[in-house]
Amino acid sequence: MSGFYIYKHMNKYISMLLLWAVSLSAQGINAEIKLDVKNLDDVPRQAVSQLASDIAYYIENTEWTFEDLPTDFTIQATIYLDSYIESGSQKIYTGKAFWGNGDDQKYFDKSWQFTFNPGDALLRSRSFNSLTSFLDYWVLTILGGDLDTWSQFGGSQLYTEARQVARNGSNDSFSLGWKDRLEDIEKLSRSQNFRKMKFAYYEAIDQWDSGNKDEARETLVELMRNLESSIKMQESRNFTKNFLNAKHKELASFLYEVGEVSYLQRLSRADEDHRDHYDQILIDW
Repeated sequence: MSGFYIYKHMNKYISMLLLWAVSLSAQGINAEIKLDVKNLDDVPRQAVSQLASDIAYYIENTEWTFEDLPTDFTIQATIYLDSYIESGSQKIYTGKAFWGNGDDQKYFDKSWQFTFNPGDALLRSRSFNSLTSFLDYWVLTILGGDLDTWSQFGGSQLYTEARQVARNGSNDSFSLGWKDRLEDIEKLSRSQNFRKMKFAYYEAIDQWDSGNKDEARETLVELMRNLESSIKMQESRNFTKNFLNAKHKELASFLYEVGEVSYLQRLSRADEDHRDHYDQILIDW
C-alpha cells in the first residue's frame, strides 16, 4: 500500500491459495505466557514455578478447531497470582489476568480462582476444571475474534464453545468471575456490527491490494456503517475502542490511500479518542 502500513493478512487470498497448494497441516498457535507470583509465599510460589511453561504448552498443543487455522495466531497472557490458601486437600490460588492477541484484542480478567498441585497434567476435558477451563475460555474467545477477520462471523463456533465453558463455570464451586465471563462472551458474540466491521476492514484491504478497487470501495461502505454503529452501542463500544486503539493509524492511512476524505471526516467524528490524528491527516490532505 505504497508504504503506508503493513497488512495483517498479507493478502489473504494469496496466502490461502498457497496454504492449499502445499498441503500444509494445521497452523500453530504461539502462546506467550507470563506468570507473576511475587505476592505468594515461597512454598506456593515454588509449586507453580513451571506453570507458565505448562500453560504455554497446553495452548500450543491443543486442537482448538476441527479445521486447520488459516495462519499462525498469537495468544498472550500475563497472569497475576495474588493469594493462596489450603482447604482440606485442595491448594487454591486466586488471581487476575490480562489476555490478548498482541494486536487489537485486549481483555482484563479481574477475578479468578483455581486449584492446582505440582505435577497436575493440563488436559482439555468437557468436564469443568477450574484451571484448564479458564484457559479454554480465553483461547476460544481470542481465536474466535481472530477468525472473525478471515470470514464474516468466522469465530461463531468458538464463541459458542466459550459460552458453554462460562455456563459450566457459573455452576461450579469455583465460580469466581464466571458470571462476568459469561456476560462478556454473550456481549461479544451479539455485537454484530462490531464483528462485521472487523471483517470488512481486512476484506477491504485485501480487495484493494489485489487490485479490486470497486469491490474495496463497496466494502468500505459496510466498514464505515458498521463502525459508526458499533462505537455508539454500549455493548460493543469497548470492543470497538480496543480495535481502533490498535488500528486507527492504519485505517486512516488506508482511507488516505483510497482517497476517501469523506470517510476520514466521518471517522474523526465517530472516534473521539483519535480525532487529533485524523484531523492532522485531513489538514495535510
